[in-house]
Amino acid sequence: MIKKPAIWAGIIGCTVNFILFLTKLYIGIASNSLAIYCDSINNLGDTFACIIAALGISLSLKLGGHSSERAQSLSDFVISLFIAACGLYFIYNGADRIFYPLPISYSVRYAIIIVATIFVKILLGVFFYFVNKKTPSPIFKALLLDSFLDCFITLFAIMGLFLVNRINLAVDGIFAVICGLAITVSAIKNIISESKFLITDTR
Repeated sequence: MIKKPAIWAGIIGCTVNFILFLTKLYIGIASNSLAIYCDSINNLGDTFACIIAALGISLSLKLGGHSSERAQSLSDFVISLFIAACGLYFIYNGADRIFYPLPISYSVRYAIIIVATIFVKILLGVFFYFVNKKTPSPIFKALLLDSFLDCFITLFAIMGLFLVNRINLAVDGIFAVICGLAITVSAIKNIISESKFLITDTR
């Protein structure tokens, strides 16, 4: 059963993701790294996802019973739409960077900061894991899976930032496309699952 502390969990997730968004946006623009920039947009999408999660949980508390389950499922569905949109954004911009590469400014300081954000996301994923364990919900399940997936996405982004100046290839764009495909496929699977539940009440 969803409890009020779960709302605060959504608010905490929103705050952390927004801080990560601002951090990565600055580094992405300063270094001209598409992979880092797209990763920042992904964190912005996660910020909105957490806002929707908090609102969905709040609605669930008011409705209760079966209506509560449907409200949570609807929230998860909308969150997945946001994530899928981020994935498609990655693919589009990655393809554009492959065809029209731009110089990247690599910095050890930037790399260290981005690596630190990976550990922040791991901690956030663990946080959502324990919240979901205490108050099971498809909303938190989606958020914790997305948090761990984001760790790999950020890892790819930092690899792109590191390699792009060392090999004559638009690695930045390639990594953005790969990350975009991974995000989109994962989100679409969740969209299909939640759509099935909303329509037929079965998963």
